[in-house]
Amino acid sequence: MQRVLWFSLLSISFLVSGASEIVDNSSLHWSFNGLVEPTIPKVVTKGWVQNEIDCFILNRLEQKNLNPPDRADSNNLLRRLHYNLIGLPPSYDDLNDYSFDEKVDELLESLHYGEKWARHWMDVARYSDSNGLDENLAFGHAWRYRDYLIDAFNNDLAYDRFIIEQVAGDLLAKGETPVKGNRLKIATGFVALGPKLLAEPDPLKMEMDMIDEQIDVLGQAILGITIGCARCHDHKSDPISTAEYYSMAGIFKSTRSMESVNRPTRWFEHVLSSRDEQLYAQKHEILIQNQKKVIEAYKEKISYELVALGRVRKIPKNPSVYYSDLTKQTLADLEANLENFEQSRPVLDYCHGVSDGNVTNLKIHIRGDPEILGVERKRGFLSLFPVDLDQLPKEFESGRLELAKWLVSSQNPLTPRVIVNRVWHWHFGQGLVATPNNFGLLGAQPTHPELLDWLAYQFVQDGWSIKSLHRKILQSATWQSSSLNAEIGKDDDPENKCYTRFPIRRLDAEAIRDTWLSLTGDLNRTIGGKVFFPENRKHIFNVTSVDQTNYNLNRRSIYLPVVRNHVYDFFELFDFPDPNIVQGNRKQISTNQQALYLLNSPFVHEISLKLAKNTFSERVDDQIFDLYQKIYLRKPSERELNRAVRFINEFPNARDDLHASSSFAHSMICSNEFLYLR
Repeated sequence: MQRVLWFSLLSISFLVSGASEIVDNSSLHWSFNGLVEPTIPKVVTKGWVQNEIDCFILNRLEQKNLNPPDRADSNNLLRRLHYNLIGLPPSYDDLNDYSFDEKVDELLESLHYGEKWARHWMDVARYSDSNGLDENLAFGHAWRYRDYLIDAFNNDLAYDRFIIEQVAGDLLAKGETPVKGNRLKIATGFVALGPKLLAEPDPLKMEMDMIDEQIDVLGQAILGITIGCARCHDHKSDPISTAEYYSMAGIFKSTRSMESVNRPTRWFEHVLSSRDEQLYAQKHEILIQNQKKVIEAYKEKISYELVALGRVRKIPKNPSVYYSDLTKQTLADLEANLENFEQSRPVLDYCHGVSDGNVTNLKIHIRGDPEILGVERKRGFLSLFPVDLDQLPKEFESGRLELAKWLVSSQNPLTPRVIVNRVWHWHFGQGLVATPNNFGLLGAQPTHPELLDWLAYQFVQDGWSIKSLHRKILQSATWQSSSLNAEIGKDDDPENKCYTRFPIRRLDAEAIRDTWLSLTGDLNRTIGGKVFFPENRKHIFNVTSVDQTNYNLNRRSIYLPVVRNHVYDFFELFDFPDPNIVQGNRKQISTNQQALYLLNSPFVHEISLKLAKNTFSERVDDQIFDLYQKIYLRKPSERELNRAVRFINEFPNARDDLHASSSFAHSMICSNEFLYLR
């Protein structure tokens, strides 16, 4: 009996303290091991190799007695390059004797490069212009974070600095110029822009749910591990204890994400306007409030005068019907002054973000219940990687800046591995690790572990430069490979894990829409800025409110509003990511609904008609040539030309109302040759 009691007490002590026997998997699992530079493998077919990447790929091919693919033709290669780097198509004239390396440099310097690659990171950062969930209120200043991302990628901001700014930029803003300081505050939108259960009646639960979401995003997006699993119990597969979870949660508990978690809840925002502008706005607000008091005092005075003069026995519910003409005019003048004050109210600039709050540690929540507490945990990090004592959170600071630096420290191999895998995935449509958000024990094994480590090691050596990483990948024979490999049987490499061919993939939703608008000349290529969107903190869309969003804009798709619970229908049809969670791998599925949209959408028909008008010619041959060069970046074959001429000439009322050429253009912009990269 005593033995049973002893084990019961021991179990309770483990629950309260958060302690448990965590198997140290760090020495067993590849992703937790330190980052060292692998040896470049030797290969036989040296003529195929263009850089070190190819040695790793070819070495695997030769081990399996598989032949490497040929180089893609120049048309497909240029199209692939344009869409990968800027998300827009090349023109037919771009095909004339271009130098591949010079074209890479040109596109990396294009401001549209930042738009394309910011959108990639927005998938990871679960970007949205609304809160979603139970209170779908507008994030009216989220666009500033989007523009921060565009600028960061265009300026090739070092990735380690990029991470630090997004996690703790506000703590770096002190002592900076107002412009630089504001930019750093805006960067913390990464932490702030998650969905929040604003209608949650329990303030403590709401706050802990928000902290859990922030930890989960940080873990999956940057480290590629699922830290959130340790909220209620020790992680079942990775070496992350509940105790460590609450050490990290204490950092976010000490971070101010909300102005109030009590009803009515209100999220925190940084004021970007200068101190003088804020003071002026405060004085102006005092003028407005004083004018309101003057109006109320005047109404009260007139009401008492009505009684005193015997015009009424008591103050009526609507005394204005008894006002004299002079009184009405005086009141109208006072209200006109109030309206002028309100219309001239200074507009201050804000951004979504976080700042340090009341510094505190958290006690372990037994089984995740904030009402059942265990021992207190000092703020800190995961024990996956070593950390020096002087790098731990300071006593009177949240520890968020130290956390940001720990994420990109030289002792942390996960962060560089995860980002180089993401970049590889965005270039090929498949990662070296097939689970980009999970490098833990339940994640996929890398197909080429040495290549992944070589890329990660070189990435750090190159100053964490994303553009340098692009050049390495794009200049490889692997990336420049054809999507066809006649010497490989369908069963030799069915999942293309050996890269026997370039993976064929469909354009993403944004690229399809942007290309359609580009082909007609309607695309507005302005960089950055706010587009039409409902007022900040106002309901956008839910079961009781009207959808106020507007997608009928000619701006690039990155600037269209992303509304949680109600994503733009075209985006949703073509596999746009769920903006509520970290998305590292957009699904690509083909559905009947996609085909029906392409066939019947008024937008698609409008694009087709504009293409027909823009290319119209008295000679049908000339129009067909123009359409092929504009849409397919090539001339039609003789067979294609003959079939197209016959289609247009035999179409009812062919040359009267552009229906024939519009229908032909329609078929081209919905074809596989247009929709897929090869």
